Amino acid sequence: MKSSHDDEQVLREKCFKLLTKREHSRFELIYKLSQRGFERPLVEQVVDRMQEEGWQSDERFAQSFAREKVMQRQGRTKIVAQATQQRGVDKALIEQALQQLEVDWFELCQQVYLSKFGSTQPSDRKDWAKRARFLMQRGFSQEHIKFAIQAHDDD
Repeated sequence: MKSSHDDEQVLREKCFKLLTKREHSRFELIYKLSQRGFERPLVEQVVDRMQEEGWQSDERFAQSFAREKVMQRQGRTKIVAQATQQRGVDKALIEQALQQLEVDWFELCQQVYLSKFGSTQPSDRKDWAKRARFLMQRGFSQEHIKFAIQAHDDD
């Protein structure tokens, strides 16, 4: 029979292996390791130790996640929602990471708009709404969307 020390060592190795592939949030690590049949209290203990030793950091994860999602040209609202709801990151951490990136959300929204619709004007109200929905699903605010679409209404 395996001792809890053996389980802890196996857990540390699995945790380390996950963290060498990419940054993970504390929530993700606990979820993934628990899914592999390890007892949750032991998983939390190992992940806590990995945090203390500097191997895992939600702050580092938030920075990496924010950078990746901005590069994928996603809007602020979607990035914050994904980080907090799906990855379990504290909202303040992801907000701080986004602020450090100094993204021009108006410019990013406009880039997404242009790559999808070009510089053509919406043909009617229904088309305008369709374009706005597309940008909203990408996580841009109404203010950013209005700016991006109206910038091409005047052409």
